[in-house]
Amino acid sequence: MKLITAACLLIALLLPLATAAPSAATPTTKPTRDLAALEQKILGFWQGPACGGDYTFNPDGTFVMENFTPGQNRLTGTWSIRWDALPPTLLVTCKTSDFKKKVPDRAEYESLGKSREFKLLELNDKSLTYRWGGEKDVIQFHRREIE
Repeated sequence: MKLITAACLLIALLLPLATAAPSAATPTTKPTRDLAALEQKILGFWQGPACGGDYTFNPDGTFVMENFTPGQNRLTGTWSIRWDALPPTLLVTCKTSDFKKKVPDRAEYESLGKSREFKLLELNDKSLTYRWGGEKDVIQFHRREIE
């Protein structure tokens, strides 16, 4: 039910954009005020499932993920949201990892230097839910205030 409500809200916010008459002006990649307001919801600390990581999304487009994998690894990088389709896509690019630092003979994180795409299924003040790639399972994060 929450997923349907979130999808309806997103459609209601994006429908005026989709039905607007084409503009002769040069297209822009900057989000409208409504989209920018929705993107603000992702900012802050999100606690994920065990070994699934805890994200902190920063306003400058960077992120930190801690408690990732059973090794409690830390990743950092950049994030953005692409609005070219519904559901929108969260793009996460991993720039640093502590995989090799913690265990030197271990293989480096497979996504280091690569972008991952996550389909945003729910994004509100309390919950961030996405589906990764073609997986059927979803991963849910809950907002938590940093202590």
